[in-house]
Amino acid sequence: MCGACGRPQAAGGPRCIACGAPLPDAPLPGAPVSQAPFLDADLGGGRALSGEGERLSYRSSASESPQVVDLGSLRGVELRTRAFVEALALGAFALLGFVARAPALKVVAFGVAALGVLLAAVCRSHVLVLETSPTGRVRWPLGLARRGSERDARLLAAWETLAGVVRARGVPVRAVGSGREVQPPPQPPGPHDGPRA
Repeated sequence: MCGACGRPQAAGGPRCIACGAPLPDAPLPGAPVSQAPFLDADLGGGRALSGEGERLSYRSSASESPQVVDLGSLRGVELRTRAFVEALALGAFALLGFVARAPALKVVAFGVAALGVLLAAVCRSHVLVLETSPTGRVRWPLGLARRGSERDARLLAAWETLAGVVRARGVPVRAVGSGREVQPPPQPPGPHDGPRA
């Protein structure tokens, strides 16, 4: 805006285009400021989950390129936690223990079967499921962890951070099988909402 004649001006000109009066230096638009990451989690085993700006990315191993999902495309986020039931396959070694004649082989076979039951009881697997508008459903395995371990706590902390970010956007969030349900906060009543009967 010219201070002498009051007419609007194009950015960057030294003089008014109408009256020729000198114009004050106007600040030029700067480069967009990069947003700080809201999530950066090392999940172990080469897996990583990170979020920055409007993007959420997951890397399943150090040698693979990350998969990226735009936060604006999310329609739902779910953490699925279940027992490590695959370890129960080691129970098949119990059959070997019953038919083996050598005592050492019996001990080893029953030991491996017991280890499978123990692993199934103390370990759990976490999978992040993202419902997106363009591609439908994306599953990101976060990994296996012993209940209550430091790794399990890291996985759950990454989930809590992600759940808080997407819940603030109004996206439905749930945790299935972990004993905790995370729901979006209730919406405050609008100015035209009257008392309900």
